[in-house]
Amino acid sequence: MHMFAAFYFVIVLSIEKTWSISYDELIALWSLGALLVGLGALPAGWLSDRWSRSTMMGIMFIGMGLSSIYCGLSPNKTYLFIGLSFLGLFCSIYHPVGIAWVVNSSFNKGKALGINGIFGGVGIGSGAFVAGLLIRYFDWRYAFIIPGLVSIIFGFILFYCIFKKSISYINFQTNNIEENNSSNELFLIAFIMLFVIFGLGLTFQILQTSIPKVFDLRIVNLSTFEIGTIIGIIYGAAGIMTFVGGIMADKFSLKKIYVIGIMAQAPCFFCIAYFSGIPLIIVCLIAIIFNSSILPTENILLAKFTPEKHHGLIYGVKFIVAFGSAPLAVLLVSKIYELTLEFTNLFIISGSVMIFTTFAVLYLPVKKQNINIIN
Repeated sequence: MHMFAAFYFVIVLSIEKTWSISYDELIALWSLGALLVGLGALPAGWLSDRWSRSTMMGIMFIGMGLSSIYCGLSPNKTYLFIGLSFLGLFCSIYHPVGIAWVVNSSFNKGKALGINGIFGGVGIGSGAFVAGLLIRYFDWRYAFIIPGLVSIIFGFILFYCIFKKSISYINFQTNNIEENNSSNELFLIAFIMLFVIFGLGLTFQILQTSIPKVFDLRIVNLSTFEIGTIIGIIYGAAGIMTFVGGIMADKFSLKKIYVIGIMAQAPCFFCIAYFSGIPLIIVCLIAIIFNSSILPTENILLAKFTPEKHHGLIYGVKFIVAFGSAPLAVLLVSKIYELTLEFTNLFIISGSVMIFTTFAVLYLPVKKQNINIIN
């Protein structure tokens, strides 16, 4: 899923040259798809709580595959816009369904989410790398079509495993790990978490959307393949740090991990605003590492504040907020590039958002620190 949600940001660099259409116009085609990644999360999470998380994941694989193939066959902007929109809709299934699936079928929640997060980072990185590789040896259409075929195959494999009962059709249940909080505390928790999730989602989407073009502008003589390779390495490394973050979430204070991980991103974004060359790559890596490493902590915090029977629903709400920021991110990327032909102001905004987000999370009332839960 992370690969499909990220590879267009590299593919667009090739379409820009092939169709002779400006970058800001093409990147805007992802706006509705990015919005649907968020909006689709709530019904997907709600349905998975009442039906079957594993079956929903099978639908996701096949839907993403068909949508990606449609994008690859698009003859013009209108068809590509439709394909990207459906791609975003099917991508929306993963986070509320997949995260709840992992949380409720694992013993050490942080470790499990960390392992899962490795593949999220690798997915984003491989999206950039695979897209660059397929464009180099074929063209941009194959960068959509071949991953789409692979996704459909995975979908059928998952359905076969469910049919053979090697993967459960029925949702797992977990021991109750939520905290008891007063109404005032729950209101404060909800307000803070929604604000923080929106801020983190916005800055993550800004960086993920713009980073291929930033490298294209500020690092001389890089091909699309080389840009994709660098981004692949960055997100692959960040995925490994998600595992480290998950281990830390099982052992240390959730709030401290969350605060440090958010606070450390602010100076990174201010540096990205002005850096170029190798220093630019390094600060992008550091920013993405800190962003990825706190994801297990964030997901466990949400599980602690919510009854198990509503985990799919609460993760749906989370990703509506997180990915609901994506259209705003795409709009900012498109408009700031259109006006300035650069992204300096974009990352100054991102750094400022991280400062406000840090202050907000300081007020989060977390009672229990040890979350090493055994079913």
